[in-house]
Amino acid sequence: MPGLPKEVRSWLYDFFYNERSAAYLKIDARQCISAKGGNIEHYGLASLRTGKPVADQLEFMEGLLPCPQLPYHMPMVELPGGHVTDLHLFGDGGSVWLLFLDATAERYSQQRLQQKAYEMTLLQERERQLNAKLQSTNDALRESQEGLSREYRRAESLLLNILPASIAERLKADEQIADNHAEVSVLFADIVGFTERARSVGAVMTLAILNYFFKSADLLSEQYGCEKIKTIGDCVMAVAGLPIARSDHAEALARYALELREAARRERFAGEPLSLRIGIHSGPIVAGVIGKRRFVYDLWGDTVNLAARIQKAAEPDEIRISDATRQLLGPEFACEPLGETELRGTGRVRMWRL
Repeated sequence: MPGLPKEVRSWLYDFFYNERSAAYLKIDARQCISAKGGNIEHYGLASLRTGKPVADQLEFMEGLLPCPQLPYHMPMVELPGGHVTDLHLFGDGGSVWLLFLDATAERYSQQRLQQKAYEMTLLQERERQLNAKLQSTNDALRESQEGLSREYRRAESLLLNILPASIAERLKADEQIADNHAEVSVLFADIVGFTERARSVGAVMTLAILNYFFKSADLLSEQYGCEKIKTIGDCVMAVAGLPIARSDHAEALARYALELREAARRERFAGEPLSLRIGIHSGPIVAGVIGKRRFVYDLWGDTVNLAARIQKAAEPDEIRISDATRQLLGPEFACEPLGETELRGTGRVRMWRL
């Protein structure tokens, strides 16, 4: 290749040395092929005829010659045989050298890179979609957990409205609740003349009075360490000394009774002050939880029965206590003896007015 420009010879040598295909065409001033060489078979150039216009034999050359400026480079030209080449055009006097340098590997590499970039884009999009789905799932899970937490707190609050806290914990542990308590004080309190007054004021006022009464009973039970066990119509049942035993159970319940009566006096029902009948007795009881779906914590025994009968025997606005309770109270409690009273199903019972 002695007639090739030095730069062309150097490129051809590098390609041959690296076992890559290279070929060249020399095009004269008439734009006809005057010479050809290199690995022309690789590019399908063997059939090119010298002395004939190059544009008639290579379609991609039509309009390319004469080149306005040399050297000129056309990268990644795909030839009819499927090979990809880099085209370099060099000027040499009145001739043009057309150099074919194999770029098939680069094309494949570029295609692989493009494919990988495309696949990476797909993976990134898939990752984005999965992350979005995961985020949505996490958000839904968090909302579900927050909902469960709210429901748990609500259920816990409802449970504590029904049961003492220690009893609720034992019940959640699936423990059977049945306890004997040797020393407690039990109170019953109901509203005097409730049924008759309720008829005259209607449902809304009646419910407002009951709500005031029961709310006061709840607040005072917390203040004095007592347990409001249940409500029966317009009657409240409370106890001191359980579920945790205390030696001053009678005094705690006596203070509770005095404050409950004062709270009632501050409210009016059907135009008259709200008044209560309250009865208290001290002694042993049995306490436990009964029922499965609508369970209730309740008390049983003679102590409970006698406290209920003492309450029924009390006068309006009176706190009446048994002799057993009176003996447990300290000197700071003023008690007026009432003597013995006949109570149904119990006999004669000595009572006091607190």
